[in-house]
Amino acid sequence: MSKTILIQLLAFMSATSFAALPPQFSECLRENSGTTMSVYDLKDIAKVSSVTLCQNQIGLLSKYDVIELLKTSNVQAGIFLSKTPYIKEDLLEMAKAGTYVLYVDNQELDRYALIDLLKAKVLIVVSTITAGLSKEDILAIAKEGSFIINLNSNLPKEDLKQFVDAGIQVVIRTHSSGLNKESIIEVAKVNSNLVTILP
Repeated sequence: MSKTILIQLLAFMSATSFAALPPQFSECLRENSGTTMSVYDLKDIAKVSSVTLCQNQIGLLSKYDVIELLKTSNVQAGIFLSKTPYIKEDLLEMAKAGTYVLYVDNQELDRYALIDLLKAKVLIVVSTITAGLSKEDILAIAKEGSFIINLNSNLPKEDLKQFVDAGIQVVIRTHSSGLNKESIIEVAKVNSNLVTILP
């Protein structure tokens, strides 16, 4: 992306209202954001400070550890489907303990499982490059509630406009979406409150 286009895009972004993304959304997408601390260490720290827990690598924490941490109000958790052994029933059990972000970054869960999780108040982030969901799947899930699309692959702008129109929050990563400035602006104009742009 040229400097001129980037400057124009940044100017457009400053005039739009961004969707409120969960605090751990970007933090857990960073490399090396996992932990080697025990559940006891994390619970002690959470007594005095906010803790962001990212399960994005095979670690020391079990489902039961995460449940204990989710019961602590100071813990914000992000769980990656591809990096954990959890099945739908595990994820639903964890949702009873507290709210967390589920990064759907593989094809383990179909649209019906994701609808069940959405109804259980799980904050869902769908990675377009690896989730394996069709446009029809995404629109069907949107009928049950709002979730986030992390756009890291090429999708037609018309599909994205439909997603935003259906109430889905869309995070457009300009370096991997393949969209030009005009297309991004066109998508954002559908509802700028539901579109976040990351150059």
